[in-house]
Amino acid sequence: MLPDCPDLEIPAFPERDKQGGDDLPTYDDLAAQQGPNSRFGRWRQWIEKRAAERYADLTPEEYERRRARGWGEGVDDTEQDSEAAPSLVPPLHIQTDFPRSEAASASPLDSGLEATPPLPATLIPESLSPARLNLYHFGSRFLPHAIAPIRCLLPILNDTLLLIGHDNGLSVLDMFPREWTDGGVVERGPNDAEARLIWEGEVVYQLTILEAESTGQGTPQGVVLALVGPDNDYCKDQEGIRSLRMYNLASLISLAKWSVSQKGSRPLDLRQSHAGKNYNTLPKRHRPQSSLTKNLKHLMSDPPIAQPQSPSSHISEQSSYSPVAEASASSSYTQTGVSEDSPESLSSWDVVDDLPLRWATHYTSLASAGSRLMNASVLFYELYRHEGQRGRGGALLAVATKSNIFLYEAPKGERAFHLIKEFYTPLTARSITFVQQSVQDTMARSSSDVALRSSGAQSNLHRHSRVISFGAKIQRFPQLSLFVVFEKKAGLIRIADSAVGEVEMYDEGYGFLSTTAMSNTSMNRKSRASWDGRGFSKEHKAIWIPPVKINLPAPANRPSLSHMYIVTRGKTSHIVPYPLPSNLSALPPYRSFLWSSPPTRISCRVCSSPAREGSGSISFLQLVAFGEDGVEVQEISLSSLSEQKGKRRAEQPVRSQSDLGGQTGFLNVGGHWHRPFYQIVGRSDSSRSDESASSLYDLSPDELVDRMQAEQGIYGWVQKGLEDWRVFWLGGSDTEHDLTKDYEL
Repeated sequence: MLPDCPDLEIPAFPERDKQGGDDLPTYDDLAAQQGPNSRFGRWRQWIEKRAAERYADLTPEEYERRRARGWGEGVDDTEQDSEAAPSLVPPLHIQTDFPRSEAASASPLDSGLEATPPLPATLIPESLSPARLNLYHFGSRFLPHAIAPIRCLLPILNDTLLLIGHDNGLSVLDMFPREWTDGGVVERGPNDAEARLIWEGEVVYQLTILEAESTGQGTPQGVVLALVGPDNDYCKDQEGIRSLRMYNLASLISLAKWSVSQKGSRPLDLRQSHAGKNYNTLPKRHRPQSSLTKNLKHLMSDPPIAQPQSPSSHISEQSSYSPVAEASASSSYTQTGVSEDSPESLSSWDVVDDLPLRWATHYTSLASAGSRLMNASVLFYELYRHEGQRGRGGALLAVATKSNIFLYEAPKGERAFHLIKEFYTPLTARSITFVQQSVQDTMARSSSDVALRSSGAQSNLHRHSRVISFGAKIQRFPQLSLFVVFEKKAGLIRIADSAVGEVEMYDEGYGFLSTTAMSNTSMNRKSRASWDGRGFSKEHKAIWIPPVKINLPAPANRPSLSHMYIVTRGKTSHIVPYPLPSNLSALPPYRSFLWSSPPTRISCRVCSSPAREGSGSISFLQLVAFGEDGVEVQEISLSSLSEQKGKRRAEQPVRSQSDLGGQTGFLNVGGHWHRPFYQIVGRSDSSRSDESASSLYDLSPDELVDRMQAEQGIYGWVQKGLEDWRVFWLGGSDTEHDLTKDYEL
């Protein structure tokens, strides 16, 4: 019973809605009381405006075509009956006769509605004149992209998201961040790019896409090869082991999208996933033989974890990564670092909360049971795909450890990497690059120079005497080799026969006479002391950096110039022939470049611009050097490389330098940020769309791919401060008549 309270007034009848009957309210009732589209609340004006824009974009022909397509017979009769019948609901009217602005890109607006959300602002480049190259910065100049040294970068989803590996973990740079406001969704551009930390506790040193498949719908599927290791705070007393892993590309994309959408959320702490476990002794997935990626097909075909599942389904999914695994189902469930929970404690909501962690641990270790990589710390790796091989397989993987180089091969048509050779290096390698080497000058081999172990796959690196011959013409056979850079030495390892030799650059001061004056005995004596480490105490030479291959448009009269190499030591860079000759120190280079400071990495671009006379185009080569003093660019025309040497003075390169505020480094080749990004973030005006479509239709698919690859830019990093590391991009041109502006994406 209700308490006896005289002040409590109880109505005789329950409160009822003054309008309508006893049924639940409908959208029609709401529209009759508060007007059409009132159910959208504060989004009402924005939705009506977008509907009006869509209606205004329809031409009369398109409108009639849609009406003719219709929904079948009886639609018109139904509409007439509905119009004849009286209705209490006022009809919904969409005003489409908005005053059109005289500007070409204006959209229909109404004075009573809010303005159309502006398109993201175009990046404002910094011209590196007189070189035809521009510098682009992303995001706010006050916010760093990472607070630790940046190690690698992997663009995904057409460069709209950039995965950044650094010493603190893994981050994502959102190039088009979205923000919900009272006026709707506001999408900003690269000028407002935001970096968000995805996980911490595991350092990401390298990221490479092994395979990727995209149909244009849904999340792309693929496999990403990554080199990860524990952070310095986790293993202060001992050196952590770096390991190679295969991640699911779809899981990484989902993880990046989650990090972008969850603003203000804390990043994943992967140290907690290994709580109570020794990082260096985590259980590995067992596989027989020497196959590294036996389960690559399963890893790629599995969709990312995107919905709650029962514990049994998770067990089957994890075990499907390796169908030949010897471990039990229960142990395979925890082998990728996912925390162990009893089935009773796992609920559907727990699985949803753990989705980011499951995405982050959706990988397979490359180290198989019993392999030499099982307990070895990987320093770096280098992946090589055979030229012209667009299908699966046909790849080589070189993995460097402290004293070994392991070479794995994936034959054509297969995804599994198998160990084919192992090289012993008395010195720790700094970098490895796959190059094509000419066998015109065969390098001598002896049992003392190359000591093969019982496995028949290892070799000691020693320098060999060279037999320099310029008399008879010997046919050149290119052989795939490894260009290995040590602390102050560089060597070539021919993969076919394991022949090794030290690399020296052509000395323009001494030339050929100084090379031939040395006897074979002195060369052998010096090389053996150098390769076993005793020669470093006496020689103080400049440091080598990895060579770079140049892909050139081959002239009709000299097709051999379609490829060249750039070898660099210290402040000097030489453009040398392709394949790389064995007697490199005896052959004068095509061109020599001198840098203001020793670069740490060099990249190159081949570009074209119209001639000043207005007929034809001029192709030129850009060399971009990254170093402690910023970015330095040298530019020469391609015609100067094919000219025969004579008494005419060599063309002087165009030089340019930019101090970005700190040390710089090379990250990756890619991106087209010199182009407008209308179709990425919004609608372009009709003139630009017609221009773009007409130019795209004129190109064949192969021509379009080649053109887009030729116009790719270069990603790099710069250290602005103690805890301030940024990503920048080099590309485009500062000329108004650049060919890259002929069509737009």
